[in-house]
Amino acid sequence: MTSRTKAAAARAAAPAGSTKSAVKRINVALQGGGAHGAFSWGVLDRLLEDERIEIEAISGTSAGAMNAVVAAEGLVEGGRVRARAQLGEFWKAVADALAQSTAYSKPWAGFFPSWVDEMNPALAAFQAMATQASPYQFNPLDFNPLRDIVQSEVDFDRVHQCQSMKLFIAATNVNTGRVEVFSGNRISLDCVMASACLPTLYKAVEIDGVPYWDGGYVGNPVLKPFLTECQSQDLLIVQINPQHRTGTPHSSQEILDRLNEITFNASLVREIEQIQFVNWHLRAGTLKDAGYKEVFMHRIGGGANAESWSAASKMSATWEFLQILFEEGRAETEAWLAANFDAIGVSDTMAEESVLGRG
Repeated sequence: MTSRTKAAAARAAAPAGSTKSAVKRINVALQGGGAHGAFSWGVLDRLLEDERIEIEAISGTSAGAMNAVVAAEGLVEGGRVRARAQLGEFWKAVADALAQSTAYSKPWAGFFPSWVDEMNPALAAFQAMATQASPYQFNPLDFNPLRDIVQSEVDFDRVHQCQSMKLFIAATNVNTGRVEVFSGNRISLDCVMASACLPTLYKAVEIDGVPYWDGGYVGNPVLKPFLTECQSQDLLIVQINPQHRTGTPHSSQEILDRLNEITFNASLVREIEQIQFVNWHLRAGTLKDAGYKEVFMHRIGGGANAESWSAASKMSATWEFLQILFEEGRAETEAWLAANFDAIGVSDTMAEESVLGRG
């Protein structure tokens, strides 16, 4: 049964008028993906605009973690309207700050799309250096402009005051190789930067003496907290790393880029399969009274153009590109709400092949 068929069945099964005005609670899982996180900004903007939707919790990794803490602070400062505005201000600050970097200068900007970073020799040279030397060698001062942006844009005391929405941020414990989930008052600037710490570019972020790398390796994003610490049965996954690409990569850069996409989707696919396994047994009655709850899975992907975005474009934070991603995120969410709102709290709407590569 397709997601649209399931949604139609859910509408038919629901009592007349029962889903038109009721507020529905969902949990939202935001993948990391550099500048592509602006797509998730668009998703959050549209969800926050719709007062029929209440976000119980957000799980975020890397750029997803940044979106999460910015939205939480905005909710505390001025509700949904302020949260939406603050997300926009954050991404504009990212674009403005990185535009000043020589690695993002484009003397040929008038001839090529501004997000085609493969044509930027400065960025290409930086990426080549990152594969040949450790950040402890070429970046001994651990310069990270993104840290300064997050520090200036996010008040973590306010994030801790957010009572209307829980946050879960994933990072990779370098010593154990396992995921570490930060929540509550443990969420900090270091926590967010740990979640976004690519080890080829930056030194490991130490928290309480423990080194952490990007959470995308083991939890992109992590889903388990939704099962143990939340009430809502509905889980909306915002997946911005393409699961499927046509063709075989041939160049070394193409191979590395595709390998990174597969790696950064692996933990998500594994957790989805585990949830679907439990759901199947619950529906079959073999896990009755075992303490598990059925989870209704939903998904918004990277948009119609996701496969056309190169992996290098994750490092392209031009305001023009970020706005394109934002608008695509809003449009995809608008379409998802129109097709699936009535199914929230009733049934799955996520087609397995969209995430798991089946079909």
